[in-house]
Amino acid sequence: MEVEPARRRPNMRLRLMNIMIVWVIVSGVIVLGSATMLVPAWRAAHGGGVTGTFTLTEAMSCDRWQPPRQRCGWFGDFRSADGRTVRHRLELADGLPPGARVGDTIAALDTGSSAQAYRLGDRDAWRSPAGFLGIGLIPLTIGLLVLQPWSWRARFRRARATGRWRTLADPLQ
Repeated sequence: MEVEPARRRPNMRLRLMNIMIVWVIVSGVIVLGSATMLVPAWRAAHGGGVTGTFTLTEAMSCDRWQPPRQRCGWFGDFRSADGRTVRHRLELADGLPPGARVGDTIAALDTGSSAQAYRLGDRDAWRSPAGFLGIGLIPLTIGLLVLQPWSWRARFRRARATGRWRTLADPLQ
């Protein structure tokens, strides 16, 4: 008669820790990405940056709202008022109402964003990245509070000193 070997129970602490580490990494990426988009958007909302014109070159899709709330995305080229700064293939932040056509120009700001130009006088440009920043900070904070990475070093030292070396799953105790 063959005896079935004992099955190892899954280590739930290790699973929880892995999930929380992924949670912290994903929310950290969201926080970093939204923070990098918030800085130029904040500058645009407060009139910072180089003024010029944005020439529409390529239409993107429109959002789900019905006119007049509907916005359609646009790519285009930014040219500063003095002609010194020319940037190609930027996205116009927050889009335009339907009806705009390729070749139309609008007054715009270049705040140094790697991907976007902003309409001149757009005071709400910062709200979307600030919302993503706030949404990303909540799971990041929860994940860090659960993982408590600030205590890992002391716990590992204590375990090594007492001769009870622990796995990475044990910092959750």
